[in-house]
Amino acid sequence: MIVAVIGAGIIGSAVAKTLISSNRKNRIIASDIRVEQLSKLEKEGVETTTDNKKAAVTADVIILCVKPLDVKTVLSQIQNEIKGKLVISMAAAVNLKLLKKCAPQAKFVRAMPNLAIIVQESFTTYCPEHDLSNKDLEIVESILRSFGTTAVVKEDKMDALTALSGCAPGYLSSLMEHIVRGGTEIGLPAELSLTALAQSMIGTGKIILETKKSPADVMKMVATRGGVTEEELNELAKYPLQQAFRSILQVGVKKSKEITRKLLDECQ
Repeated sequence: MIVAVIGAGIIGSAVAKTLISSNRKNRIIASDIRVEQLSKLEKEGVETTTDNKKAAVTADVIILCVKPLDVKTVLSQIQNEIKGKLVISMAAAVNLKLLKKCAPQAKFVRAMPNLAIIVQESFTTYCPEHDLSNKDLEIVESILRSFGTTAVVKEDKMDALTALSGCAPGYLSSLMEHIVRGGTEIGLPAELSLTALAQSMIGTGKIILETKKSPADVMKMVATRGGVTEEELNELAKYPLQQAFRSILQVGVKKSKEITRKLLDECQ
């Protein structure tokens, strides 16, 4: 299978590297105007070009990894080359209606990975067009599963999932930064504090995913009466953390919808 990755930024580069390493029989072509980005991918065995049309016309499947505001321009460049082809868009907030307006004869899938794609631990949600064949859906699932865990959802959930899982590496890293800073204040070296916290987050996530325990269950398991964890959780409850996380998700959804409306208006 020949896959063209349009856009070789952080996500696009991770996509290309993962696809070439997961199956050496795949032929991966990355396209970007930044030659320095392409030279890095060439060392990994990825074919490169600065010509989006050249990449698209050669490929069986196209993965769009450009910024939302660049989607219209890129699709207008390659709309003839992607007729009848499968196109997976990873551009945040760009819905299927907009994609079809830009290239009516392509077959689209809207996907939302997150930054953990660079270590093949992304949670990637996606929604395909309704009339894709079973073969097309199998190809999409095979490609996206190589980046981590996948979930097929209805498109009306994509803005919320962009806010929750798509942005999660950002707001979780912000939370970690504050905790690590607190760790240094109680006498821990920053590097040790960060490693301990990161591994603890990985382990807690695995407990929840593999044992099907809820976060409340995990808190009960670790917070013995009169113990250190109980004391910390009681202290945490004094601060408006719950409202903070509700608020960031709400503004994330709002922003995603604003971007969608702006892009649709520009296509009128």
